[in-house]
Amino acid sequence: MKVAVAQINTKLGRVKENVEKCLEFALKAKEEGAKVCLFPELSLTGYNIQDLTFEVALTAESPELIPLIELSREIDIVVGLIEETPEHIFYNSAFYLSEGKVKHVHRKLYLPTYGMFDEGRFTGRGKEVKVFKGRLGESSIFICEDLWHFSSIYLAFIQKAKYIFALSASPGRGYREKGMFGNAEVWLNMGEFYSRLTGSYFLYSNRVGVEDGFVFSGNSFICDPYGNVIAKAGSFKEELLTVELNPSLIRSARINLPLLRDERPLMVLKNLRRILDER
Repeated sequence: MKVAVAQINTKLGRVKENVEKCLEFALKAKEEGAKVCLFPELSLTGYNIQDLTFEVALTAESPELIPLIELSREIDIVVGLIEETPEHIFYNSAFYLSEGKVKHVHRKLYLPTYGMFDEGRFTGRGKEVKVFKGRLGESSIFICEDLWHFSSIYLAFIQKAKYIFALSASPGRGYREKGMFGNAEVWLNMGEFYSRLTGSYFLYSNRVGVEDGFVFSGNSFICDPYGNVIAKAGSFKEELLTVELNPSLIRSARINLPLLRDERPLMVLKNLRRILDER
C-alpha cells in the first residue's frame, strides 16, 4: 500500500490558505496512489502562533476542515492544528481524517519550554497514547517533542502499533557541510532506531520555510521496520514523498527481533510504582 509524507511550508495564522495547501498535496498524493497522506505539526495554523493560538483554534466540527474531511473519503489525511475542546482548553493536536470524519485525535504530550520554545504558555498537555486502526493497520501518532521522551514510543509499542506517524515543526540548528541541519540528523537517527526497535514503519513529516526568525529543517523521511531509510526529503523545499509499504516486513522484523513477544509491561509498571513511592 502506498503512503505519502508531505513536507510543506505553512503560513502563520492563515488557516484557509494552509487548508488549501494541504488539499493540493493530498490530491497529488491520491493521484500517485497513496492511501494515507501525513502533514507536519501545526500544518493548518503555522508554528509560532503564541497569542494567535486562541484565534486560529479549530474543533472537529469547524467548517474550515470540511474540504479535508470530504477528501478523506478517498485518502486518509493526518494534519496538525490547534484544537479547542468544549471546555475551551487548547491543544497542539493531530487529527486523523478518514471516511469523512475525524477518526482519531492525538494531543501533544510534551510541550518544550526551553531554548527558543515556549509552548507551555499557550496549550495544554495531552494525557494519552493510543493505538487506533487506520487505513494501514494499527497506528499511533506523535507530535515532535513527544518522541524525545522514549516512554511515548514504548506505550505505542506495547499496544502493538505497526505504523508510527510523527508530525514535527522542528527549527533547524547547526547546519552542516553535508547539507543537513544537526537536529535533522538526530531525527533521522531517532527514526532509524525507533523503527528497528519496534519493528514498525516510522513516517516523519517536518515542515520547511521561515517563520518569525525560525528556519525549519525539513528532511522528512520514512523508515521501514528494519530501520532502513526508504525515502527522504531535502532541507529547504516543499516535497511529497510517496512510497509503497510492504506489511510483510513488519512480520519478518518481529520474528527476527521478538522484543514485543518478550516485553514485560507488568514488571515495568511495578518498578515505576516503586520508584514513585520512593520519591
